[in-house]
Amino acid sequence: MRLTVNSFGLYLFLFFLFLNLQNLGLTGWILVEGTAIKLYHYFALLFIPFLFYKPKSELLKIPSYVFEYFAGITLISLLLFLVYPFNRLLVNHLFALYAFVIGYYIAGTITQEQVFKVLQQAALLVFIIIVGKLFFHIPEIKRFMKAPDGHPDIYTLYGGGTNLEATWMGLNTALFINRKRLFYLVLIVTLAVSMIYASRVGVVIAILVAGFKFISATTSKQERRAIVMLGLMAVLAFIFFIDLDNLAEKVYALQRFTEFGSSTDKGMGGRFAMWQYYGSALWDSKFMGYGAGNGIYALESISGIDYEEDNLHNLYMQLLIEFGIIGLLLYLIVVYNISIKALKSRLSNPLAIIILVYFIASLIQFRGTDALIWLYIGLFLKIETNKIKLAANEQ
Repeated sequence: MRLTVNSFGLYLFLFFLFLNLQNLGLTGWILVEGTAIKLYHYFALLFIPFLFYKPKSELLKIPSYVFEYFAGITLISLLLFLVYPFNRLLVNHLFALYAFVIGYYIAGTITQEQVFKVLQQAALLVFIIIVGKLFFHIPEIKRFMKAPDGHPDIYTLYGGGTNLEATWMGLNTALFINRKRLFYLVLIVTLAVSMIYASRVGVVIAILVAGFKFISATTSKQERRAIVMLGLMAVLAFIFFIDLDNLAEKVYALQRFTEFGSSTDKGMGGRFAMWQYYGSALWDSKFMGYGAGNGIYALESISGIDYEEDNLHNLYMQLLIEFGIIGLLLYLIVVYNISIKALKSRLSNPLAIIILVYFIASLIQFRGTDALIWLYIGLFLKIETNKIKLAANEQ
């Protein structure tokens, strides 16, 4: 049994690591996103033998609302593909379900302490790689600081560019809420990298994670008082000693916050350019959707414009236009059930914070095929189920 437990822990470490090294393929770094198979796709196949360590009946015990969501969007897509173009993104959704199953099985085999330890070790390695990678991009960072526009041109571990890299750094920061000093160190690193990347969402997610950590059951009253005092001192320092307007002009990342929603805001401008045709495209489908991955196709068909983006930068809008009202409703049932469990845990489970922040951040990005978040969800739901069973046995 010890060999089995160790094997599951090692597999979780490597699978989680490769999911974070999303742009790594068998032949090296994938610099252009497309149909390329990533290393974590191949590695995921190695989990199949592990399934034989558990009874086959365990497969049927995953929460019904998770199964119904994936079964629903698959059936909806297959039917819609009879009318609209087939899109391979459906395979990405199914892989996300597979990542969920992996997490759910592993958390049923090893303890939650082992799960958190493995995730923290792998996440620390990812943080080190990201920071080390910056040293190889110093010339580009200097160029960007002199003439900032958008985001620096830096190779990233994650698909989607620097914005998504800052996003996942922020989410992974929550893994360390139970290790106070390390948490604040990682939080500072995340904020620093987000500023270098000029990523507003990276900063916001890091702040959200810190906020959830503040109200988490893992945070003592003494720590909360210290945070409040430091926060008040920081606010007073900004009010009396720092010229925010002047600082925003010198720090491009802060300037991007002041541009939010204005005509100079390229990020939101691109979103608004797509969203203005959203209602027409949705109405044209009779609210039935266009199938997995066909959200941008729908907008391009209605507007006659070729968009550079491959998603709507709003997960809920994406699900509605691709899977219709039924698909969105199935996902909202998932969000509701998981959110209730996360809040009941009093945010003492780091995964609860990651998932809740993901649900919030989905208002401005993601397209629903993130295998990493579904691995987190699988781990979280099984851990919480184990807690309930343990409490029932003790009674």
